[in-house]
Amino acid sequence: MSASPAAEADLELRDAHESARLGPYLRDLWSRRSYIWYVSTNELRSRQVTNVLGNLWHLLNPALGIGVYFVIFGLLLDVGDRSSDNFFLFLTVGLFVFQFTQKATTDGAKSIVNNLGLLRAIKFPRAMLPVTSTVTETIAFWPSLLVIYFVAVLTEGVRWQWVVLPAIILVQALFNTGSAMIAARMTTHFRDTTQILPFFFRLLLYASGVIFNVDSYADGNKVVEWLFTLNPMYCFITIARWTVMDTPVRPEYVVSMFVWTILIVVLGFLWFRAAEERYARD
Repeated sequence: MSASPAAEADLELRDAHESARLGPYLRDLWSRRSYIWYVSTNELRSRQVTNVLGNLWHLLNPALGIGVYFVIFGLLLDVGDRSSDNFFLFLTVGLFVFQFTQKATTDGAKSIVNNLGLLRAIKFPRAMLPVTSTVTETIAFWPSLLVIYFVAVLTEGVRWQWVVLPAIILVQALFNTGSAMIAARMTTHFRDTTQILPFFFRLLLYASGVIFNVDSYADGNKVVEWLFTLNPMYCFITIARWTVMDTPVRPEYVVSMFVWTILIVVLGFLWFRAAEERYARD
């Protein structure tokens, strides 16, 4: 007695790593949010478990980093006089906001290639891996936010715009998620991506106004100003500086920030998911 067509469809062999449709895929990813949080928090603990000062390094690392950059660019190279009256806070905000995306992207780039054994053994939404790396870096960023507020209190005083900064960081976290997914897939095709990214971000650092005030160097050149407006990192940094320093911010920076975030998240996710079934085989 032959089986019915419906029964034959049920018995059809399927690839264990076959991706689900978009709706079920997103629901499956959302249902694992507790696990993503658990892995992210444990990753942060494990990073400092062998250090004497432990989690205190989450505060010391950003503080020491900003100190080094201030000595080099603020004191030795004397960039600060032309960039801002409060160059220390100017540099603090720019560097921390920039490093947030840099760390999330570089960690996301390794999220697939460092977990090939897990990918081949267990079926789960592959997007969990770059999402988890981004959540980890987002949690790790909050001590840097405290350092920004601390420096602002000492040098500028409290401003009402402070309440906006955490929202900007959350928008940037979404941007970082898409960036991490793009980098994760690129690394599966070209493993040297992880070696190239540090050089890319070093160049981007100087092209994003992290260390200098773009307006003071552009001298009203509209082409230069629009090029920086099209740079999402410059927009994130400029808006973040407005929240703690009350520096001028143009409406087009806000528009650029949101447009880039939506594009990177949507296109990054779709491009990453298009190769979902390949990750366990490569």
